[in-house]
Amino acid sequence: MKGAENHAGKAAGAAGTLGGFIKEGQARRLFYAAFGPEKGEEFISRAAPAPRENPFGFLDDFSSGQVALLLREETPAAAALILSRLSSKLSAAVLAQIPAGRKSGIVRRIARQGQVSSDVLERAASALREKARGISGGGEGVRVDGMKTLAAILKNGDCSFSGRIVDELEEEDPGLGRDIKERLYTLEDVLGAAGRPLEEKLGTMTEREIALLLRGASSLFAEKVYSCVSRRRKALIEEESGHFDAAAKKETGRAVRDFLDWFRRQREEGRILMLDGKDAPQ
Repeated sequence: MKGAENHAGKAAGAAGTLGGFIKEGQARRLFYAAFGPEKGEEFISRAAPAPRENPFGFLDDFSSGQVALLLREETPAAAALILSRLSSKLSAAVLAQIPAGRKSGIVRRIARQGQVSSDVLERAASALREKARGISGGGEGVRVDGMKTLAAILKNGDCSFSGRIVDELEEEDPGLGRDIKERLYTLEDVLGAAGRPLEEKLGTMTEREIALLLRGASSLFAEKVYSCVSRRRKALIEEESGHFDAAAKKETGRAVRDFLDWFRRQREEGRILMLDGKDAPQ
């Protein structure tokens, strides 16, 4: 038994070392097969440490106004560090209350967030916790995908507010603005949109443009599009899909970007409503 455990210990160490090459599910199957579910899970737990707790999690119990007040005197870099680690819904509400003069600096830093040492995070959280008392009466770094985080925050905010932020970013830093714009909406977001504006948009597009838009898209998005066109037009679009050449890949990217730019503008101007309750009055 001791020999098996020694072998398992070595295997666990190997699993930790090879973590970047072996997916968790594959590792779990290997351990289960070798030692059984109970023992295998025990060895996996040893090899994979539990995720670290978010040091700013205590702010989840605060209102957006309270968090905005806490961040009022923080530097843009510190505010970005904190907002990027809160829920996207709370961050969006807080960001909406930050003065325009500070906002663009903060969102730029959120977009560029990367790895920050856990020691820095703990010190910042500790200082903020002390500061919060007046209002509420290890080693490895922690990585955040800044672009993804900012896109999630903006998607949870008011559409016109998000649009202003993206336009300001694009004016100050065109590359950054484009990156955020591309992440803000995806074709999957269109699935929850009311059909009438989509029908009107598709009516202005050629069959080739629609076929390019559908190239590589999910079956659900294709169903959404086809539900907004006639049977005859659907057949023409499907026929067009069979005529793609080597240049179609570049055209596809452009077609998707143009369509999502239209979708974003329509959302910001209130011309497209979502059927999933996001646009219901509060």
